[in-house]
Amino acid sequence: LCSRPLPNSLRGVIICTDMIRSFSISFIAFSFVSMALLTGAWAQDETLPDIRPEIIPQIEQPETEEPGDSLEEGAELESVLNTRPDYSHLTPKAEKAARLDALFERLKEADEETSKLIAEEIWALWLDSGSASVNLILLRGTSFENQGDYAGARRMYDHVTTLLPEYSEGWARSARLAYLEEDYSRALVESAQTLIFEPREFYALWTMGNVLEKVGREEDAFAIYKEAVELYPEHPAIKARVEFMQSKLDGAVL
Repeated sequence: LCSRPLPNSLRGVIICTDMIRSFSISFIAFSFVSMALLTGAWAQDETLPDIRPEIIPQIEQPETEEPGDSLEEGAELESVLNTRPDYSHLTPKAEKAARLDALFERLKEADEETSKLIAEEIWALWLDSGSASVNLILLRGTSFENQGDYAGARRMYDHVTTLLPEYSEGWARSARLAYLEEDYSRALVESAQTLIFEPREFYALWTMGNVLEKVGREEDAFAIYKEAVELYPEHPAIKARVEFMQSKLDGAVL
């Protein structure tokens, strides 16, 4: 991994070997994008949706149990606990990684409704930075962003990436905000920074694909969207974009 975060400008960008291997797009493609960004050659005005859940996943409180159901539910709980993976021997960081690995495997095979539930678990893990104060700052930033206060959101996200520069979700949120602010060079760089720390961050891939479309690199955007849909096959927006761009490419060939 790179030893420091990428800067907020494309000038002097450092892309490490591990990150290059995680993308299907070559460095040459990024160079073309950089040139287009620096010259301000925007190709489209279409604004693509944010693919985050509308409601940040929250831990649900258990319902009050009826006394008569305690024995039956106790047996069911014991059965579930006996079949769940044992993470007790892992460090918190290793446990989080193991849980994400298992969830992403399930996400590849699940139907649309089940995928939503699995994705919410993934989001919950991504949102947990390991620091209560950073979690709070990130949620405040998200609240500002949802209210249209981009300046407030920018302050919060910048605090997050400064306090925890290896926290992928901080970079992912900052990148999306940069896209909304039409700071496409920053959005591209911070999406790439996200993927250094979490190569499966389909949210960052989505933002990167949006930027590539904006600068007219549709084939590169299509490649990025396909990477995202391989991770989350049943996400409606990602799936629809891949199908739309595939139909455009098929039409161009004909």
